[in-house]
Order: sequence, then C-alpha cells, then structure tokens
Amino acid sequence: MSDLPPPSLTTIGEQRSPSRLPIGIGAIILAVVLGVGIAVGGEVGQIAIASLNALPFAVLAVLAYLGGSRFNWAWIATGLWLSLLIGGAAVMAIGFGLATVADLGAAQANPGSRPQIADGGLLRVGIIAVGTILAILASAALLLPQARRLVARAIPIDPDSFVHTVALVAVVSIGLLCTIPLLALGQPPLLALLSQMSAGAATQGRDSAGMLRDQIYSLVWTIPAALLAVGYGTRRRLPEALERLGLVRPSWRQALAGVAIALLLVGAVQLLSMGINWLWGVMGWPLTDEATFGELLSFASSPIGAVVIGVTAGLGEELAVRGALQPRLGILVSNLFFMSLHALQYNWDALLVVFAVGMVCGVVRKRSNTSTSAIVHGVYNFTLIMISLLPGS
Repeated sequence: MSDLPPPSLTTIGEQRSPSRLPIGIGAIILAVVLGVGIAVGGEVGQIAIASLNALPFAVLAVLAYLGGSRFNWAWIATGLWLSLLIGGAAVMAIGFGLATVADLGAAQANPGSRPQIADGGLLRVGIIAVGTILAILASAALLLPQARRLVARAIPIDPDSFVHTVALVAVVSIGLLCTIPLLALGQPPLLALLSQMSAGAATQGRDSAGMLRDQIYSLVWTIPAALLAVGYGTRRRLPEALERLGLVRPSWRQALAGVAIALLLVGAVQLLSMGINWLWGVMGWPLTDEATFGELLSFASSPIGAVVIGVTAGLGEELAVRGALQPRLGILVSNLFFMSLHALQYNWDALLVVFAVGMVCGVVRKRSNTSTSAIVHGVYNFTLIMISLLPGS
C-alpha cells in the first residue's frame, strides 16, 4: 500500500493453496527479531524501527491473501489488523492536530509550563476529528458490494475479491486521514511542528549519516514487503511476483529514456512551480515553508545524500505505488494516494507538483515497467537535490 510510505494489496493471482506453516514460522521469527532489535537499541534498533514503514501493510496483505474467497479465520484477522492500521492513522491525524495548535516551542523552552492552545485551535482539532469519522465511514462504505461495483467501473479491481476490497478500503481511509490535517489546519502539520521546535528536532538526535542509513534501512524492508504485497509466498512464486511488480531489468533504451524524462521533468517542474507560485501569490494562498522543509531534508543536502534519496525514495515509492497499487487501482487513484502521503509535509502548492510528477511516473510504469519509472523518480530526486547545492540556490 506507501510513498511513506506507506505498500499495497493486489490481485489474488494464481489460485494455489498458500503454505501456512512456513508463513507462520516466518512471522514468529520476524516478530522475535524485531523485538530483540528494538530491545537492543542502537543501530540494530534503528534497523528494526525502519520496518514500521512497510511491514504493517505487508502483514495486512499476507492476511488478506490467506483469507481467499471464503470466510475463515484470516478474514477476522485481516479485519482486526486493518482496523488497527486505520485507528492508528486516525490517532495520528488528531494527534498532529493537537500538537500543531499547541505552542510546543514555548513548552519545550519551559518544561514546567503547559502548552497554550492557539485561538481557534480546538475548533480546528474538532474539524479534524469530524473529518476523521467521515473518512472512516466513507472507506467503510466500500465494504458494500454495490459500492465496489460502482468503483470497478473506473478502476481495474475485482469487486468480488477480498484482497482487492481490503486494498481499496486501506488506501482510501489512510489517504483521507493523511490529508484531513492539512485541510483543517491550512498548513502541513509536520512542518508546522518543526517550525515550533528547536533546531535539530527534525533529526531526533541522529546525525546526517545516521539519517541516510535510516533511508537505506527503510528500502531494505520495503522491497520484501512489496513482494509480499503482491502475493509472494501465498499466491505467486518469486519470478511471478517480480513481474507483477514490474521490477524487471530495463533495456538500455528504457534506462536512457528514463533519465531523459527525469531531466525534462525537472525543467517542466521549475516552470510549473513558477506558475503555481504566481497564482498562489495572486490568490493569497499559503505556500509551503521552504526554509522548514529544507531543515527537514538537511541531512540529505550533499552529493551522497542526493544519491541515497534518489535510490531509496525512487525505488521504494515506485515499488509501493506504481508497482503494487497502480495495476489494481489505476493511475489516478494510486497517484492520489501517493500525493496524500506527502500532505503532512507539503502545502497544496507542492502537492500539485507531487501529483504532476506522480502522473508522469504512472504513465511511464504503464507503458514500460516499474524499473523505468523508478529511474525517472530517482534521477528526478537526485537532480533536484544537486541543484539545491549550487551557489545561490
């Protein structure tokens, strides 16, 4: 089902019976490894924590595949796990709202003082709470077969598939819950929080090298999670899962085309951003706080950082969104989900750019493969960071 990234749940594929014993043993081993890693802490703990970006959705996918086409224990387990994920996203949305309207900077400077709620802050949190309830109800409506049949007219899902149903509900609910704080607050909550906190809050005590390693750790977890999300181990063998993801060896022509498209995209986005900034200025709409966003990504402000972000974000996000989600949810829905995952850190001006870039990657994925769209995405990210390092940028 994420561009966190969050990951995806996809088609049932070949109707081979899943081998539950290896899956159960693997789940137990993984749980023990993660538990030990978090308990040990340090770099081992960071590796374990990095799994939280993708592993919960991989677990959801495996449970959904085990559910098959008939009601069984896996249906119940899938419903419970999905409820936990949606509940966690709802708590995150409301928590971000509360944290944003409170003056955390003052509370941090005076540990004994209570945070002061800004004028109208509680109203905005209330709006987030109401929006959260509406988002959950809207996604729950997709559990109705009639609703899924209507949706299936626009996107390539099987309305009778349990796996597709779980995927659709998860994507719609989490996508909406990520966007609601921005709608209610009028600013991306993560950037708003960082602007209130002291310098270094964005890195949480990790130096730049540590933050870059965290990106690599996240990618290491995302790759197997994406394979599980398309049925590896439950419905597909490894070659079939790789083909379903579109993770294949690109031809030289595809690779060169990916680089060329990325460079053209960089130029087009610069022009698009100028137009957006002009329009937003005329309308008086708030722009993304570039200074705070720069602080958020300061750990990657180097040639090595550009390479790491290009590879990890390019490959990881493309596997999750274009590789796993797009073939079942279509370009538009999967890209809206991709855009929503950036709503915690971008305002609407930047989200429009994210949407445009995602649509280009989606078309590249549809006409070639995910490997090529990952090249486009990765080279695009790398180039933008390198441009930011130029004098006067």
